[in-house]
Amino acid sequence: MYAVVNIGLSTVFAYASSADVINARYTRGMCFVRRRFGHTKPVQASDVAALPVRLGAAIRTRRLFHPNGVLAEGLLERVAPADDGLPMQSCDVIGRVSKGIGLPGATPDIAGLAFRIPPPQDLRSCMPWDVLLASTVAGSRIILAPTRSWSGSTFSSLMPLRFQGGVWWVRARVVTKIDEPGLSLDTLRNRIESSGVDFDIEQAHGSGGFSPLARLTLRHLDPSSDDIAFDPVLHSDEDVRLVPGWLADLRRAAYRRSREGRDAG
Repeated sequence: MYAVVNIGLSTVFAYASSADVINARYTRGMCFVRRRFGHTKPVQASDVAALPVRLGAAIRTRRLFHPNGVLAEGLLERVAPADDGLPMQSCDVIGRVSKGIGLPGATPDIAGLAFRIPPPQDLRSCMPWDVLLASTVAGSRIILAPTRSWSGSTFSSLMPLRFQGGVWWVRARVVTKIDEPGLSLDTLRNRIESSGVDFDIEQAHGSGGFSPLARLTLRHLDPSSDDIAFDPVLHSDEDVRLVPGWLADLRRAAYRRSREGRDAG
């Protein structure tokens, strides 16, 4: 149980600061009690546990984790049958590839992949869906690990998603061959700009094996200077949610604390 908790905290902190832009102006101070409509409401334990993220973001004055990345426009093409598994539909997306610790140059690091799926056209859900993945030990779904190069890197959702009574995992693999050694963001940026970078997105039901779900292609660098506040807890398909709930609550609090830390810094 202790190992699971530690893995959970790694999951939280690995992407805690991916959502440090949206609504930062609405969070002020480090109070342990919030006031709403004249009433006091004690902060949950998850809020207190996430305080180190706030402090780290304030000290660093930017994202605590995944501070540097490449933002790009892309295309998600579903390859699984429409009624097979998670409700990812073919659409245009915005994506970000990043280095978790932010180590310079081609230095190995925990690699991150995030992409945002817009609300479906059938209006089944009004919320965009942010999918966040990080590099893991080979064959593992939950143990974070640095990677030495972009080619062949594997990313995991680190937490399962509940959908229609089942539990699903998501992973991604870089299928574009990138000959340059190391984990340089400049290398990835140049490849996206010249010919695009492809990822195979796969899903697994429960403890079952992974099967193809979609192909993600990042093909145009985003020309804006603004980053995207990816948040898989706040932004999710209406029928999909991260589990277990206590860990999702901790991640939610960590994202919020990170936004507060950036604001405080």
